[in-house]
Amino acid sequence: MPKFHFTSVVSKYHLFKLIALYSSLKTRCSDFELFILCMDHETFEVLSKIGFEKVTLFKIEQLEDDQLLKAKSNRSFHEYCWTGKPLILHHVLTNYTDADYYAHLDADLYFYEDPMLIFKENPSASIFLTDHRNSKDFAFTYPLTGRFNTGFVGCRNDPIGVSAIKFWKEQCIENCSSTIDLVNKTFGDQRYTESWPQIFPNIHIVNSYGVNAAIWNIQDYTVTSQNGEAYLNNDKLVFFHFSGLTIISPKEVNLCWYYHIYNPIILNLIYLPYVYVLDEAIKQVTQNFPWFNFGFIGEEGVPATHRFILN
Repeated sequence: MPKFHFTSVVSKYHLFKLIALYSSLKTRCSDFELFILCMDHETFEVLSKIGFEKVTLFKIEQLEDDQLLKAKSNRSFHEYCWTGKPLILHHVLTNYTDADYYAHLDADLYFYEDPMLIFKENPSASIFLTDHRNSKDFAFTYPLTGRFNTGFVGCRNDPIGVSAIKFWKEQCIENCSSTIDLVNKTFGDQRYTESWPQIFPNIHIVNSYGVNAAIWNIQDYTVTSQNGEAYLNNDKLVFFHFSGLTIISPKEVNLCWYYHIYNPIILNLIYLPYVYVLDEAIKQVTQNFPWFNFGFIGEEGVPATHRFILN
């Protein structure tokens, strides 16, 4: 059975989603460790006191050196969190070498199937990337945010994989601006991966439509239900990227920032299972840590595209 080392970066504003991600891994993946880079003290305090199995926590201060502190001083907190993505992945690659596969996972991912389905496509590949596969409505974003989505970046611990992640880390420390730069083709941590197929050999671009499905691509997919599970263009849903889902309050979420979800299969087999787990995460944290009141956006800045009341 392959062993996985996953990494994620989380602040107090996305802690509930991180717990939902962990819950999905615990259900779907038998042999893994999730290494979490905590970007603030509140996140570290909550997670350390909960004490999840198969989780290793790092404070950002543990990885900060002079170079990183310089980067911290010239960017926003959000940009600094993006900078942390290759930072923690490279740290785990070089210090925890006993896994078969490694991957960065954004906190707003949720697994519906064993992650091994991703790596089985090309088990000997050094790097695994996912194309945005933007739908017609989102096609205009390709030259803005790039071909690949870095909510998932997988690799093996071989010279190519380590070199790519190290290169990514160095680039992000140098510049991880949220400003879209069309001239230099940069956007946060993301567009750096666009050049990898020209720089690094043995890269696998994931084939399955069920990997990194999201609001920006699912509109163009044929979504069906088979034995109570979602299939996208006949590929089983492995994980969904819940970008655009916002938590308004402990009792209300907005499922999608951009449009209302009318497809009942997408709603009932993808969104609602996630929302119910998210609801449990919110209850777990707020009931055990009454002082924790982060991650709620409030109604004022959230469009009423698809509001959903939690139980």
